[in-house]
Amino acid sequence: MRRISLRLGAIVAAVAVSAGLTALPGCAQTGVNGAAPALGPKAQSQPDQSSPPAQAPDAQNTPQAPNIRVQTILVTTPVTVIDHSGEFVYDLDQSDFKVYDNGVQQQIERFEVASEPVALVVVVETDDSVQPLLYQVRELAPIFSDILAAPDGRVAVVGFSGAVKVLQDFSSNPDQLKTTLGHLTSSGPKERLNDALIQGMQMLEGRPQGERRLIVALSDGSDRGSGSSKADVVHRAADDGVTIYGMHFSPAEANMKKPLEDSPPSPNAAINTLPTPPGTVPTATNSGNAPGSFDPFPLLELAGETASSKILKTSLERYAEFTGGTYYSHWSNIKLQDQLDRVGSEVHSQYQITYKPTTLAQNGFHRIEVKVEGPSLRVRARVGYFYEQR
Repeated sequence: MRRISLRLGAIVAAVAVSAGLTALPGCAQTGVNGAAPALGPKAQSQPDQSSPPAQAPDAQNTPQAPNIRVQTILVTTPVTVIDHSGEFVYDLDQSDFKVYDNGVQQQIERFEVASEPVALVVVVETDDSVQPLLYQVRELAPIFSDILAAPDGRVAVVGFSGAVKVLQDFSSNPDQLKTTLGHLTSSGPKERLNDALIQGMQMLEGRPQGERRLIVALSDGSDRGSGSSKADVVHRAADDGVTIYGMHFSPAEANMKKPLEDSPPSPNAAINTLPTPPGTVPTATNSGNAPGSFDPFPLLELAGETASSKILKTSLERYAEFTGGTYYSHWSNIKLQDQLDRVGSEVHSQYQITYKPTTLAQNGFHRIEVKVEGPSLRVRARVGYFYEQR
C-alpha cells in the first residue's frame, strides 16, 4: 500500500519571446539583434563622390526585438494515501489522482514516486519540563539515520528551550548524530518552538533544490517566548516546501517521572495563544484577538480537513496538518521508535504530483486538494500555498 504525502514547491521560470520565436520553458533568452550582416571587404574602385557615403550600421541605434517575460509557477505536491486499515497505498497510477487549485481541477504535468534524498532537521525541545523524557531521544540516532534519511540523506539537529541552538549541521555520519543526540541536556523554562522551526527552515533553504525538506519536531507542541508567530511558520513552510512531522512529549508523563518537588506549575502561556501580525514580536497588546492579527489555522477548515483537525490542541499538530505531515501523541504505552518507523515508511512511499496552476489571477492563499479514486482511501497533502502576483 502506498501513502502519499504532498510537498509543495513553487518554481518561477522565465520565458522569453523574441523575433517570433518562443524560448523553451525555464530558459531566458536575450533579444535577437536585428542589425544588418557585417560588410565584406571594400571594393577597390573609388566610391561615387556625388553620392553620400554609406553609413555603417549603428548597433546602438538598431531596434531590439522585445523581451517578454511570463511567470510560470510549477507546484509540486507530495501526497500520502492511506486505506481503511491505516496502511499506505503503493500501487496507484496518475490516472487515479485529481488535483484542484482553489477548487479548479488542474492538469497533472508530472507524476512520480518520491525518490529524492532527504534533508532532515530534528528539532528537539530541551526545556526543563521535558528533561525526564530526553533519554528516549538519545536512543533515536539509528532511526533518523537508517529509516528517515537513508540512503543519501543528511540530518541536522536543533535544540530549543529559552534559546535556540544548532547542535549539529547537516551530516550523513551516523556516529556524529549518535554523539549529538547522546549529549542532549535540558536548560531553561521556556519553549521557543516557533523560533526553532524557523531556524530549521532557514537551514533547509540552503540545501540543494533536489532534496526533500523535512522537519521532525519532538515537543509538547506549545510555544512560549518566540519572536516568530504562527503565521510566520506557516508562510515559511509553504514558501520553502517543508513538511513537518510532530512527536508529542507528554507533560503529564514527564511530571510522573519527576520527584514532586521538581514539578513546578508551568508558567502562563496565554500571551502567545494566537499569532501576531507577521514580523512582530508577541506582546500583551498585539497578541490574542487584536485587530489585524492573522490566524492561519482556520485555513485547515477552509481546506476541508477532517473533523479531528478542528479540535487540534497544539501549534505543532496544526503545523503538521498544514504542511502535509502528521502528528503523533507520545504516551507511555506508545513507543516513540514505532512512530518514527511509520514516518520513515511514509517518507519513502510518497508520490509527487506537479502541476501548473491556472488560477494565478487570484492572489493570496491557494487551497490544494488531491482526490484519489477508490473505496475508503484517505489522502493527506499540504493544505496550500501563498501566491502574490509580481
